Amino acid sequence: MWPDASRATIHQDSKDKTMNRIYTCSALLLAVLGLTFLTACGNDDDATPAKVQPAAAGSYTDTRDGQTYGWVRYGRQDWMTDNYRYDAGSESTVYLDTEDYEKNPRSTKHLALYGRLYTLKGAQAACPEGWRLPTDEDWQQLEQQLGMSPSDTRQREWRGRIAHNMLTMKGDTCALNLLLGGYYTAHTIMSMPGWRHMGEMAYYWTATKDTGKEGEFYFFRKLFYGRNEVCRESTEPDGYQMSVRYVRDAQ
Repeated sequence: MWPDASRATIHQDSKDKTMNRIYTCSALLLAVLGLTFLTACGNDDDATPAKVQPAAAGSYTDTRDGQTYGWVRYGRQDWMTDNYRYDAGSESTVYLDTEDYEKNPRSTKHLALYGRLYTLKGAQAACPEGWRLPTDEDWQQLEQQLGMSPSDTRQREWRGRIAHNMLTMKGDTCALNLLLGGYYTAHTIMSMPGWRHMGEMAYYWTATKDTGKEGEFYFFRKLFYGRNEVCRESTEPDGYQMSVRYVRDAQ
């Protein structure tokens, strides 16, 4: 029995060495493939448009309430760099987190940074003289100025790779300074508060009706934390409130 056992042990040792060589080759192959994958990702990043600086900048004060807003110029447009804060009564709200909703429903702690959330009607009514609620075309012009191709600007859903030129996130700022202010919906279950996604997503109204859909649908822009595309989609405005930026033709 011992000689047979010895041969079996040697055979097993030889098998183990062969398997080790296979594992080693596999590991090397995976390393090469991993390096190739990382290089490919790097090429995608290289295709991302560079940071775009505005041609001019300034400030504007709303004489109705004394609030001041920054603006930056891209192409032939001046865009505000702050979410609007004008009180439009029942057509606007200030974001409330769950604790404030339950204990301090009049809290305005998020107002200074994130501004107000407006119904579409409120966004149009709150617009100061000399400015306008941007149309879908205004947004497309801005997106082209920031590096999106004309063909991409006309697409729906997520497109382009320019959010880094639009959105301010932790540790990364940009001149336009769009903010992850979330949104408000009246379409809630039971008594749940309707504020959603502050710090995660940004929602901005446009003034343009979506003629590609039946009913009253209006375009909006959506941006998501950690994602470099910009979403162009439409929704029925009833029951929703979003952030607002105003635009004007360059002065």
